[in-house]
Amino acid sequence: MKKTYSQLLDEIEQLKERAEEVRRKEVELVIARIRDLITFYGLTEEDLGFRKKVVEKAAAPPPPSAPAPAKKKRKSRYTERPLAGPPGKR
Repeated sequence: MKKTYSQLLDEIEQLKERAEEVRRKEVELVIARIRDLITFYGLTEEDLGFRKKVVEKAAAPPPPSAPAPAKKKRKSRYTERPLAGPPGKR
């Protein structure tokens, strides 16, 4: 006999639940295996790339001896133009 749509959806849900259980168990085994290998090889967080290696800081560059000269302000090209319109009617 053929399964109905509803029966197939129920079966899918059951399979999803089973798959999640199997996944959780496999993840536990993988984590345990990884921990064993880390211990065996004596790996650190730095070796695994989880933390950057501490490098001695280089000497800071000396502060500049004199402040940089201030930039000259440019005049606006609009402030010195005459207003538009015929001359003398301002």
